[in-house]
Amino acid sequence: LHEKHKMELENLTLTTQPFKTLKYSTLAVIQYIKKTMLYILAKGGWLMLFSVAVGTLGVVLVTLGCLHEKHLEEFLEYFRFGLWWVALGVASSIGLGKYNRCAPEFLLCDLT
Repeated sequence: LHEKHKMELENLTLTTQPFKTLKYSTLAVIQYIKKTMLYILAKGGWLMLFSVAVGTLGVVLVTLGCLHEKHLEEFLEYFRFGLWWVALGVASSIGLGKYNRCAPEFLLCDLT
């Protein structure tokens, strides 16, 4: 039975058996997605799985054109705003901007 199944899979082409080929390729894609999700969940946790899902959804929506430009621009504006404040927080936590009134004083802070 295994030999017969193996021979069928080897002789399977899109031109001779399109529905069977589509069925097997769909099952293979589903199995691959399931393994990938389990791996991400095991290694990165729920946050990583959620991030990958949101990123994939965003790419699909942008590719299909389901997002209108106005909504996309609004999202990008909020993203830039958040990124700006995260960068300011990081810069502040490593000491940039502390007691410095201008860039030359920052470069020469040990001399003044």
